[in-house]
Amino acid sequence: MRYDHIIWDWNGTLFDDTDLCVGIMGAMLDKRGLGPFDVDRYHQLFGFPVRDYYQRLGFDFDAEPFEDLAVEFIDGYSEGWRNHSLRADALPVSDALRSRGITQSILSAAEQNLLDETASHFGLTDRMTALVGIDDHHAVSKLDHGLAFLDELHVPVDRVLFIGDTVHDHEVATAMGVDSALVEGGHAHRSTLQATGAPVYPSLTALLAALG
Repeated sequence: MRYDHIIWDWNGTLFDDTDLCVGIMGAMLDKRGLGPFDVDRYHQLFGFPVRDYYQRLGFDFDAEPFEDLAVEFIDGYSEGWRNHSLRADALPVSDALRSRGITQSILSAAEQNLLDETASHFGLTDRMTALVGIDDHHAVSKLDHGLAFLDELHVPVDRVLFIGDTVHDHEVATAMGVDSALVEGGHAHRSTLQATGAPVYPSLTALLAALG
């Protein structure tokens, strides 16, 4: 394997929370007469920064500030995330990488305390060099935090792989100067991921096999 360190995205890549996000947003839209909403529409409209995604969904920030909507969403997320799980192959793939001497970390647009809580709940903390989240629930971008972490990592950029499930993950990896690989089944449709030009895999297990 050509990589010494793996940077994982969290939501949708290791933690299988797409259905949770669709359900919460569907309820928020129905409450305001903006539905219907399903996973297909979610895949069409979701993206970063999340504020722009909310606008594409039809929320009126003059009537309701984005910050209030973000709190409503995260309240629903905080209530529901324990009813969801990691991807079935997340821990086996992480352990396989560890057995090869490859270090790993998580870089997420999730708020730091929430990332710490969820990753710990699913047994990821001890597997990771670092858990890097952001300072609030607004999910603007994780790029600045990723660049700062990369400076502290002291691994050559050509030996680092970023694994994610969205176009934003590919964009962040490119801006960081590291390779990216994307997996289906998360917060973006396969065709959207393929348009980035990054390699796209149907599962983490398939990605691991491709890495050799």
